[in-house]
Amino acid sequence: MHQELESLLLADYSERFEVNGSEAYLIINKKMTDHPCLFGFTKLQESWEDVAKLFQNIEHRAKEMGYQNIVGPVNYCSWMSYRWTISNYETKLFPDCENPPYYVDYIQRLGYQALYTYRSADIDIHNPMFAIGEEIYRQKLSEGYTFSFYEGESAYAMADTIFEISKEAFRGSYLYCDIPNAVFQKIYLSWMKAIHPVMYVAYHDNKPIGYVLGYESPDGKCFISKTSAVLTQYQKHKIYTALLYLGYRYVLDQGYRSMMYHFQCEQKNIFRRFEKDIESNEKRYAVFIKEL
Repeated sequence: MHQELESLLLADYSERFEVNGSEAYLIINKKMTDHPCLFGFTKLQESWEDVAKLFQNIEHRAKEMGYQNIVGPVNYCSWMSYRWTISNYETKLFPDCENPPYYVDYIQRLGYQALYTYRSADIDIHNPMFAIGEEIYRQKLSEGYTFSFYEGESAYAMADTIFEISKEAFRGSYLYCDIPNAVFQKIYLSWMKAIHPVMYVAYHDNKPIGYVLGYESPDGKCFISKTSAVLTQYQKHKIYTALLYLGYRYVLDQGYRSMMYHFQCEQKNIFRRFEKDIESNEKRYAVFIKEL
């Protein structure tokens, strides 16, 4: 969290508020077109009165600046930490949102409502997409697409490539704005030092066009599918399906029967659920909004 504070140098405005140990920042990020007025870097004590006073002060300042609503917790934009856990607090993933339940209770008492919701869930690898994906993968190979595997240091060496694909693929997504590559390398990738990343990258005419990235949880209890992206012009070419199949096959080879899909946004038009007998161990999160 302390390292992420450096991202506030990119903000149009930031101000720290504190009441008896409860603290949060008001952040104005005009480059984030959907919700430029944010609260983030939040640490709340258990005193309801202090938390209420903290947010009263933040909201008053936001209204003074002319904003009609405030969204959070968002530490600048979706490249940085955001969301609070709203269910299944006992399940610990990596990375994860470590807030206690009273954070959510308090923010809702203050009149905030869930704006965007997210979920993590185990997906049985032996699902219909596995067989479909294998067929699509072979089809893509016959069409001249190629796929390469990277892990550990070779995956880190692909950071610039992944950054460029992600920027193009995610631009326009909820709570998104561009960040400099140097910030991506220094802050966003810092959490990956605790893991051994594995990645498949798709190529067309020797150009990288998409990837899937995952890793074994540091506690060894599950394999996590963390991030995937495909360049916009290739998103209707079933490249993601082929990449997903390769990810499934790798995870099976590591001895897992399921894979954790981490931080899926339920409001995205590409979000899909599997049947209940395929999904398990769901954990949910939210970003909240209040009209001022």
